[in-house]
Amino acid sequence: MVELGLKKKEIEALEFAFDVYDFQGNGTVDAFYTGDLMRACNLNPTLKTIHELGGTTEKGKKVITEAEAFPMYKACKDSKDVGGFHDFVEVLKLYDKNGDNTCQSFELFKLLTNFGEKLPKEEAKKLMAELCEPEDADGFMPFIPFLTRMCAAET
Repeated sequence: MVELGLKKKEIEALEFAFDVYDFQGNGTVDAFYTGDLMRACNLNPTLKTIHELGGTTEKGKKVITEAEAFPMYKACKDSKDVGGFHDFVEVLKLYDKNGDNTCQSFELFKLLTNFGEKLPKEEAKKLMAELCEPEDADGFMPFIPFLTRMCAAET
């Protein structure tokens, strides 16, 4: 797998995860678990990426071998389809109680520290202090400026 440019640690992680998802012990994994297999290796593929890699939405339709899993891992690792500004806006709209692109700061803090790649509390506080607009009297803050600054820092 060196020809794919994978590090020894990545190869070992994928081999371990493959063994975990090889429920039959026959050297294959149901393609239904492709996304879980990649996520077990600290990747975060979208459903679209999983489908493009050959993952299926139904169990028993297709199986993959360990040799097939390595190119899938590399393609998933190299994929740039990880969500962006508009995806984050849609998530925060779930917490927009007033319909005015605001959320309560404690809700944003909970999202940052409890979901996805969880931030340590101190790091979340620092990020919010640097990127958030001030709260209003009711504890609401506009989330669009926060996301704009956060996404700009990514590029």
